[in-house]
Amino acid sequence: MKKRLWWGIGILLILVLAFGVWWIWERAQGPLKVEAGAVAPISMQEDVFATGSVVPVSRHEVVALNPRRVSKVAVRVGDSVKAGQILVTLDTTLEEAQVAQANANVEAAQTNVNAAESNLDELKNAQSVNAAANANAASPSDSSTSGTGGELNSTSLVNPVSSGTLRQAEGVLAQSKAALKQAQEALKVAQVQQGQMVYKTSINGTVLEVNAQEGTISPAQKPLVIVADLSQMNVEAQLNEVDVGKIQLDRNVTVTSKVLGNTSVQGTIVEIAPQAISQPSVQGNASPTVGVKIRLNQAPAGLKPGFNVNIQIIVATKEGVLAVPQEALFQEGSKNYVYRIEGGRLHKTEVKVGIGNETHQEISSGLKAGDLVVLNPSNKLSEGLLVTADTGSGGT
Repeated sequence: MKKRLWWGIGILLILVLAFGVWWIWERAQGPLKVEAGAVAPISMQEDVFATGSVVPVSRHEVVALNPRRVSKVAVRVGDSVKAGQILVTLDTTLEEAQVAQANANVEAAQTNVNAAESNLDELKNAQSVNAAANANAASPSDSSTSGTGGELNSTSLVNPVSSGTLRQAEGVLAQSKAALKQAQEALKVAQVQQGQMVYKTSINGTVLEVNAQEGTISPAQKPLVIVADLSQMNVEAQLNEVDVGKIQLDRNVTVTSKVLGNTSVQGTIVEIAPQAISQPSVQGNASPTVGVKIRLNQAPAGLKPGFNVNIQIIVATKEGVLAVPQEALFQEGSKNYVYRIEGGRLHKTEVKVGIGNETHQEISSGLKAGDLVVLNPSNKLSEGLLVTADTGSGGT
């Protein structure tokens, strides 16, 4: 029993000694020195930054509907072209033969119509003559029509044209006209097919690509020619799901590029894609992004299609908001915290945030102007720790 008592007293003495050593060491070390900044009202601007690619507003890709030998290439890369100008002509031997055959069919059908009309006219004339003769034979005013003379007149009448014969002739004419219309439509189709072998540009612009070569088969996987209007340019970019929620149509955008040097170009958001797409990241995870199109107010000569540019979109501006440096914040779960210094000790404080930029974050609740917060908090810090604030950086 006494042995256990002595063991208990020994353990207690060790604990007291350890606490005393720690207390003496803590007194010798003094408060922990931490870098701190003061919460103060500032003017803030929140921006969204991204990269994009320059693309022409108007672009025409000439694509062959079916592989065919190229007869003529009328343009070269860099040429200026007008809408309706011929770019490439493919072999039209087959189409020319089809047009010639269709023309012959139209001529034959027109001949049949003419013959049917002539036949119907003759039948109608014969019917008219027969009616007139019958009328004269029935007239009593002429004395020569009596007796045997009347019989001679009746035998000399024109053979009557039956209504059935007349309807048949009219039917033949209708069929001939239908055949003519069908032949004319077939001619139009043949002419369209022939015209499809001659490719023209639909816009004014500059020839960017020529993939067709005379005497070879037209490429199946590439456009024959690409034409673009270089006087108007767009920038296309992909924004992450957080940033795209901050922007709106008609928002002003500043565009910069290495090509432009210190000069920037202004633009406007004209389109935000209605859905997100997933782009595999380096880690293999799908990262949803939304396409955004920006119309440049002007297209500098040095800014060419395909160039990469940087874009800056101002999404919010506030005056006199309380803010802390970004490095003062840390997260636990979905909540934001800072270490506030009061009375020389640390107080872990939850804060609500508003807009932010690369350097500062708006604090909508949890702090007041003049509060000191620790910058770059480490795992060594804890609630109630005695600290000395170093504000040599000037705070916020």
